Amino acid sequence: MNIKLKNQKEWITKEYSLSEAEQLSQRLGISEFLARLLVIRGFADAHAAADFLNADDLSFHDPFLLTDMDKAVERIKRAIAEKERILIYGDYDVDGISSVSALYLFLSRSGADVCYYIPERLSEGYGLNKGAIDKFAMSGIDLIITVDTGITACAEAQYINECGMDIIVTDHHECRGELPLSAVAVINPKRPGNKYPMAELAGVGVVFKLICALSPKDEISSVCAEYLDIVSLGTVADVMPIVGENRRIVTHGLAVLNSSRNLGIRALLSKAMPDSQNSNRKVTAGTIGFAIAPRLNAAGRIGDVKRAAELLITNDTKRAEEISEELCALNRERQNIENSILEVAVARIEAGYDFEKNKVIVLADDSWHQGVIGIVASRITEKYGLPCILITFSGDIGKGSARSIPGFNINEAITACKHTLIKCGGHELAAGLSLERESFEEFKAAINDYAFDKITDEMRTPCLYADCEIEADEIDMEHAVEIGYLEPYGNGNPSPVFILKDAVIESVTPIGMNKHLKLVLQKDGKSFSALYFNKTPEEFEFLQNFTVDVAFNLEINEFRGSRSVQLNIKDMRKSEKDKLYINRQGKDYLRAIASNMISKENLPDMQAFRAAFIYLRTFLKNSENVDVYKMSVQISRDFSISVTPCMLNIMLDVFAEMGLASVERASLNDASVSLISVDGKVNLENSCLLTRLREAII
Repeated sequence: MNIKLKNQKEWITKEYSLSEAEQLSQRLGISEFLARLLVIRGFADAHAAADFLNADDLSFHDPFLLTDMDKAVERIKRAIAEKERILIYGDYDVDGISSVSALYLFLSRSGADVCYYIPERLSEGYGLNKGAIDKFAMSGIDLIITVDTGITACAEAQYINECGMDIIVTDHHECRGELPLSAVAVINPKRPGNKYPMAELAGVGVVFKLICALSPKDEISSVCAEYLDIVSLGTVADVMPIVGENRRIVTHGLAVLNSSRNLGIRALLSKAMPDSQNSNRKVTAGTIGFAIAPRLNAAGRIGDVKRAAELLITNDTKRAEEISEELCALNRERQNIENSILEVAVARIEAGYDFEKNKVIVLADDSWHQGVIGIVASRITEKYGLPCILITFSGDIGKGSARSIPGFNINEAITACKHTLIKCGGHELAAGLSLERESFEEFKAAINDYAFDKITDEMRTPCLYADCEIEADEIDMEHAVEIGYLEPYGNGNPSPVFILKDAVIESVTPIGMNKHLKLVLQKDGKSFSALYFNKTPEEFEFLQNFTVDVAFNLEINEFRGSRSVQLNIKDMRKSEKDKLYINRQGKDYLRAIASNMISKENLPDMQAFRAAFIYLRTFLKNSENVDVYKMSVQISRDFSISVTPCMLNIMLDVFAEMGLASVERASLNDASVSLISVDGKVNLENSCLLTRLREAII
């Protein structure tokens, strides 16, 4: 079994109705190009499409549609009025950190006696715990408000009541089984019976609704200006679908972020994006996902998570600078730890992991850092196309993080093995667990028995989802600008991916210390500049003059005041044109060998033989598999002659016949070739094959 993931992705283009796009274009007065993209995203209805495009208005849903919101508001207002001590209890990820920070800022500005608590990942774990509750009772807390957690904390909520405190639960996770109904209020958009229209709010999105409910209705604009920068952080970082109310939250939040008054956010942006200035910096959802969120998360993974919350609530510029620097350093440390664990894990896998029997990668180590094994598991899953569970042991107890592939529910798989575990829980693609050391092998066997006939080769094939094909004359500035109307991008609303077929590669230039490529592509007389990130020259399997199909994002490049259209390549493959050419050349070669019938263009002369032999002698490493088509293009380019795949195949046969090379073919376009040392000169004119073909030229 080949354990590595197939390099060739399956391209899946979304189906859509052209007539619906035309109708939507007419009804909204927009271009058919933009209407096509809206229909592909499920907005064929004119009202829904208009609502999607107008995400910059303040049409938020009534927060009191959330069950128990009225009870929560009444209790919080009473706590503020009576000077009771309020504690906000959150989670250690970005959603939890931003939830704590937004609510803390609002309540403190409202005159509340408020503090916050975020559990330590390694020693306390996720959610409420009895030890922390005892501390709260001893310190005189009257009201606990959970954010981004608490929906399953039935026993903890009851214990809080027994300790003489009240609790309000705000959460967004799935409501499975019993709710903590001993709480004053349980606010969750996924709560059964809820009338709230948007179930997929982040934890900080639920906090935003609570803030809105606690605020006068005529102050919604100022509430958005004050808090949506923080709210958008958790919404994007927690990979909520950027549609409906979340789209409005993130749209407004990004606008606030781009001119944020929050000292901590401004300081972190300056550290995370040092090459940009406030005047020309554009914060996008991608900025949150790749620059801000990892640094905030680093505090919860390997540092003191309270630092991240402090950053978002501080009004001290110097302190904001100090914490930002600390978080950036923690993030670099996190990356080093992550890479170190990944290197060890991959080495173990490559050393001989039994993939015939085990279709779930399960590895354990005592030295791995619990805070980052989930990230590493994701990278291993991406590399091998199989579910991965990494476990780190401390003493006799191990804690693990699992990641999966689409189609294989890792939470169900782990739950099926719960007899080997202490605790487990999670979602379809990610889960956590704990177990005793002596149960490790039993668990590994059990989950692989479960997965053996459920994970198929099809599940392992990576997919690229594209919106639609595009013609060369549609790749222009006008359409690139229109695509911007679909922003912000994220889960549920990805950046559009287009496919351009039969483009010719005009040039390939390595950039960024050979880590990336810059290409010029040509189609229908138009040339396009393109970037292919994280693709080295060694990994790039195409050459100048290849005809390819390209999957890409259409973007605008701004440089020194000049704007131009640019393709951001996501994947590339041989075009059908090239595939047909290779197939024809293969048939021509078979015909030449079988019946001595060959066209003049495919018959090699001595100049072609010399070029081919020099190329093989220069670039061939011992016995090497070669792509005949690619090599024919390389020889043609390097020696300024025309060498077809059929011609190269014939030359390889002649070299083999004359004892100059060993050639074994896996297919007509794939050959294993090794040169053979010989004494003296070999006269290729003595080749019987070459003589027969010259006599039978057509």
